Amino acid sequence: MNKSTLFVALLAAAPLSLAYAANISAPQLPWPPQTRDWEGFYVGGFVGGASGAQAHTTEPIRLDNFNFWFRPFSSPYGYGVGASPIGGLTVGYNLQLPQMPLVLGIEGEYGYLGEYGSGRDVNQLYYSALIGDVVSEGSRHRTSVGSHYGYGLIGGRVGYAVDNLLIYVKAAALFTTIDTSYFAVKKEDVISPLPHLSTDSAVNELSFAVGGGVEYALPIRGWKNVSLKLEYLYLAIANTQSSYGYCSCNFRWTTSDTISGIHSAKIGLNYRFSGIHL
Repeated sequence: MNKSTLFVALLAAAPLSLAYAANISAPQLPWPPQTRDWEGFYVGGFVGGASGAQAHTTEPIRLDNFNFWFRPFSSPYGYGVGASPIGGLTVGYNLQLPQMPLVLGIEGEYGYLGEYGSGRDVNQLYYSALIGDVVSEGSRHRTSVGSHYGYGLIGGRVGYAVDNLLIYVKAAALFTTIDTSYFAVKKEDVISPLPHLSTDSAVNELSFAVGGGVEYALPIRGWKNVSLKLEYLYLAIANTQSSYGYCSCNFRWTTSDTISGIHSAKIGLNYRFSGIHL
């Protein structure tokens, strides 16, 4: 056999040799990926924490003549609303698309939320210095989020499932309550008793939440329907409301109060009811 004939024979055999080697050495990757059955109704519970809200308010203004309470000062001021534990229950349904690792779900969540914070009225310091009052009475503005019934969420999530792991994003409507109040006493030597003012407001807040998480089906015998989840949600509160009230002189006053969003994180367990599908 001459060199030319040998070279042609080797070229002809090369594809068969490569195919044989590939079958031996390269693992065959399944598509779609091997995945647990996530479809069905599920219930669960969770615990976690929430923080990050900020409150901003204006100096009280008298509605009949637009004078400020600590006249003539009217500097807006803000403060942080303290962190709160959260905890509650989850109920939902997953739909797993056939021959695909895509999981679509609808989910409702109800939980405890009790953020609270307060800030000192900076305008009183200027006012006290103006009239020679060395001791400030400590007038304060207060805010609470969720103090009436906690919070509720209802929305959907989209996940990608690989084996026992589900990675998902989530968006939902948010329901909660926001309370704001203000109380102040100011010292004026020519007036007795000391003038004081109190305002308050409570509103039901409808906003949205967005975030995501991971859920892992426990590979434990007898626990195949139980999954552990870690989730982050941003509660996108951006509420501006007015608080109203009367002073000891019977005039009506108001403040404008703005509350910003909350960051939350939670850990929880879900139990899926196998065989119960829509």
